[in-house]
Amino acid sequence: QKIVSNMSMAGYSKDPMMAGSYGASPYGTGYSTGGGFGASPQNTANLKGKLTALEEQIRILTEELNHHKKEVQILRSEKDTLESMLTMKTQEIKNTLGNELYRVEEETKRHF
Repeated sequence: QKIVSNMSMAGYSKDPMMAGSYGASPYGTGYSTGGGFGASPQNTANLKGKLTALEEQIRILTEELNHHKKEVQILRSEKDTLESMLTMKTQEIKNTLGNELYRVEEETKRHF
């Protein structure tokens, strides 16, 4: 013999999304929010979790940004150093070529 209680289904939603939860909200919290923002402890915990995750993401991105800023500073310094060295080398080569030209001109004057 099977006994089915009428009370076993009382107050349950017939919507499959909310099956098994008395007064469940469509967001799956299991509690009726009553329309108030942050009204339930679970919503508060969920918001705290999201806030913590966002803070962690901000911290990570800040670290990455600072790392990239340092890299940019290093690259700028290297660029300036290389530019200075190349300027000195260019000046040195100009002087060497100028001296060589003067020597060749003097040598040409002596032979002709």
